Amino acid sequence: GYTISHWLNDHAVERDLKTLLRTISTKVTFDQDVSKAVKDRFLLSDFRLDGRRADGMGLAYLLATTAVSLRSAEWWGRVHLRLRYTWLDVDGAEHSKVVVALNIADRDQVDTINDELLKLARDRLTRNPTGLADRKQECFPHLQFGLDVDGQLSVLPRDILDQLISKLIVLDGAVRNWRRDGTHSPVLPKVHPESERTMQRYGDRRVFGDVDGIPKEYRPHVMVGDAHRIHFAVDHGNKTLEIGYIGRHLPTALFPH
Repeated sequence: GYTISHWLNDHAVERDLKTLLRTISTKVTFDQDVSKAVKDRFLLSDFRLDGRRADGMGLAYLLATTAVSLRSAEWWGRVHLRLRYTWLDVDGAEHSKVVVALNIADRDQVDTINDELLKLARDRLTRNPTGLADRKQECFPHLQFGLDVDGQLSVLPRDILDQLISKLIVLDGAVRNWRRDGTHSPVLPKVHPESERTMQRYGDRRVFGDVDGIPKEYRPHVMVGDAHRIHFAVDHGNKTLEIGYIGRHLPTALFPH
């Protein structure tokens, strides 16, 4: 029950220590990876929470990430914080709107924050699906991808990417739920196994590099539209689903071409 506010008003605490904490907590510094555009926007912006300055929360909002707070007041314990965001554009005109920033203060908020950040990442990917190869692990953290997948994604037509992203979201959610509910197998969308005849004739066409680049057979698959497939392998012991192939329908005994 002894909060930061109590500490700041405690006469037994040295004044220099209080000054140091205030200096640290109000000084805004930038990580080297923050782009100049974000820095410039931040310097031309003002963020307020219930009328109080909230620069750290504002920077978290601009970076589309989350802030970490101490519970020095009730509102710092909330996951969603509504900020009044005011900024100047290049012509000097002032604009203002209410935005929602993400904040974490307790360990039990981790799953909620992770889900929120994942949604933001997927929203960005949906707006620019051609970035799938570079952002696949960020947007689908419960899946693993073989080393051949990036090359396969690079040659996919643009018009199939939206369907592919939707299917990967379903697979990622199935693995996430599998790990959380403790069941033996994931609940996957309709999976198509390969026949023995197909494996005898075209089994080598279903071998790709795994996460370490080692050749591995990826036999089951799910459909992406009519002409594309995702081939994968499930490891029940480690509760992982590893994707080895994303591309056009591979030859089968019934449809060799």
